[in-house]
Amino acid sequence: MKILVSLFMLLATLNSCDSSKKAIENSKKMQEPISGTYNITQLGDTDVSSNKIVINFDDTNNKVAGFAGCNSFFGNYSIENNTISFGSIGSSRKLCPNPIMDIENQLLKALNSVTSFSTQENEISFYSNDTVVFKGTNSITASKRSATVNYEDNTTVKYQTVARGSFNYITISKTKLLISKDQNLQKIDKFNTDPEDWKALNKLIEAVEVETIHNLVPPSTKHQYDGAPLATLAIIHGDVQYMTPAFDHGNPPEAVKALVNKVLSIKENTVKN
Repeated sequence: MKILVSLFMLLATLNSCDSSKKAIENSKKMQEPISGTYNITQLGDTDVSSNKIVINFDDTNNKVAGFAGCNSFFGNYSIENNTISFGSIGSSRKLCPNPIMDIENQLLKALNSVTSFSTQENEISFYSNDTVVFKGTNSITASKRSATVNYEDNTTVKYQTVARGSFNYITISKTKLLISKDQNLQKIDKFNTDPEDWKALNKLIEAVEVETIHNLVPPSTKHQYDGAPLATLAIIHGDVQYMTPAFDHGNPPEAVKALVNKVLSIKENTVKN
């Protein structure tokens, strides 16, 4: 009987060790590098989607930058497996009303407490130990463009900038031009898209390798220290959205420069008229 008990305990121990080994191996699985722009949707238990908080990861030099609701922030980060830490996070110094500043301060504090992250499809979650401190969504998709896709009829171009005290939102589709300076998008000016403008814009869209714009490298990074508004360009086809990394407003990546300039030109000419 003692022999049987000892054998059972040995098997149980070996099984436990094997399970622990597998758990360790699973925990060491490499996460894909974080890159691109995320819209922060949840901070603790609070829905902050309307705050238009943005965080951008540049995995070429491990730099992070974003907009916290009132001020721009910037710094660096390091990743090992699924652990992450943020260091030297700085921000601009503008003061905003308390509700906005409270959320901003909570976010900056959360960044300093983050220890790990997980990704699932287009969502990313950051943890302090086992507690979720904030979540975000990334609109980049890995879908490939089909040669038969018609980008003219079901496409929207979205250009957005955020900076201290300013917000600009432009979307252009085949029939509608929407413009707003309201971060909550409660007040939106609506116009009809000029057919000739859309025809010209569509040609520029077709000239862009849409499915790879998330890999574009911004030519300058003043947005990381509040030297320029943080800008993003998105091309939305149906329910699929392709988005650039954050770049300086006024200095977009060369591959989308003509497209960005055309969007801004259409907006300016429409408002003047």
